[in-house]
Amino acid sequence: MEETEWNDMVENYPRNTQMVKFLTLIDLRENGKRFKDLAKGLSEMKITTHTLCMMRRRKQVISSIPDDILDSVPTDEILDNISTQIGKMVFQLGIELGLSIADLENIDKCNCDLTAQSKEVLFTWRRDRLVRPTIRVLEQALVNSRKGARCLEEVVNNVDPKTLRAVETVTDRIRDNADRMIQNIQISQILDHMMTHLVISVDDRCEIEHYPRQDDQNKALLDIVIKRREPAYSVFVDGLRNYGYEDIANDLKCDTQDISPITALVSAENEGLSDWNVPLYKVRLQKNYLKIITDIQHDSIVDHLITSDVVSVDDGKKIESGKTPQEKNRNLMNILLHKDERGFNEFLKALRKDSIYADLADQIEKTEVTRTDMANLHKCLK
Repeated sequence: MEETEWNDMVENYPRNTQMVKFLTLIDLRENGKRFKDLAKGLSEMKITTHTLCMMRRRKQVISSIPDDILDSVPTDEILDNISTQIGKMVFQLGIELGLSIADLENIDKCNCDLTAQSKEVLFTWRRDRLVRPTIRVLEQALVNSRKGARCLEEVVNNVDPKTLRAVETVTDRIRDNADRMIQNIQISQILDHMMTHLVISVDDRCEIEHYPRQDDQNKALLDIVIKRREPAYSVFVDGLRNYGYEDIANDLKCDTQDISPITALVSAENEGLSDWNVPLYKVRLQKNYLKIITDIQHDSIVDHLITSDVVSVDDGKKIESGKTPQEKNRNLMNILLHKDERGFNEFLKALRKDSIYADLADQIEKTEVTRTDMANLHKCLK
C-alpha cells in the first residue's frame, strides 16, 4: 500500500481504527497478497500470527435453533434486538453477510452509533435477495465474525415459526407487487380507511403525505404495512379492494391468521387498558374518522373551536388550505387528533349545535373501545 493511501484512510476514519484495519486487509487482498505475506508483516511487527490460523478455520455451526426457524427470514423485531448486541464486530459481520465495501463505507459515514450501524448492516443484508437472507445464514455469519450465536439464540427463543412464515409471505406478496402499487395507486382514500381501522396513526399519515410525489408516498405506506403486519396488511388489502384496485387486492390476498394473535373483544375500560398511553377519546374519534370527513360541513364547527380556544386562527387557515371539503375535514381531524380531551369535548359540542350532526356526536361519544382497538393504535404509537 502506498503511503498516501494509508494517510488518506487514517484521515477519513480518524476515530474508527476498525475500519482502517478492515480497509487495509481489503487492499492487501485486491493487490494479490496472500496469508504468508500478511504473516510475514505481522511477524516483523512482533504481532502474533495466531489470528490467521483462526481465520483459516471456518467453524460450522451446530445450532440449537430449530430448523423451521433457521430457514425463515428474520423479522424487523429480530434484527432490531440483534443490532444492540453486535458492537464493534459490525463490519466483520457485514463482510460475512456479503455486503459490499461501498455499502459498509456508506454505513460508516452515515451512522456514528454502533447500534445504528449494526441495524443498517442487517437491514441492508435482508433487502438483498440474491441469497435468501435466513436466520441460518445470519447465525453462521455471527459465528464467522467471532461474535457467536448465543445472542441470536436468545432473541429467537420464543419466536413462533408460523409467525415467521406468515410475515415472510406478506412481505413477499408486497415486494412482488410493489412496482404496480408504487406507480399506479392513489392512497388518500386508502389512508382514510386505515385511519378508521386504527392501523395507522395521524402521525403516520403526516409522515406519508409529507412526500410531494405520489410514488414516494406509496413507498412509505408499503414500508409501514410490512413493518406493522397484521391487522395493517388485511386492512390495507381491503382498502385496495374498496377503492378500485381489486386486481391488486386479489394478488395480495393470503391467509395471514398466524401473523399475530387475535385479541378478544373486551371493553377497554373493564380491562384497565385506559391506563395505556392511548386516550380513549382519541380512539373514539379515530374510529369515526371516515364518517367525520365524509359527512360534516366544517365551517361552523371550526368557528366554534376557534371561539373555544381549541384551535387557533392559523389552524383555521391550515384547515381551509384543503382543496376539497374532504381535504379540509382531514386537516381538521389532523389537528383534533393532536388535541387533548377538552378539544374532543368541544368538537362534540360543536356538532350538537347543529341538529343534523347530533346523532353523529352521540355515535362518537358512545363508540365502543375494545382491547383490540387499544392494542392496534398503541402499536402505531410505539
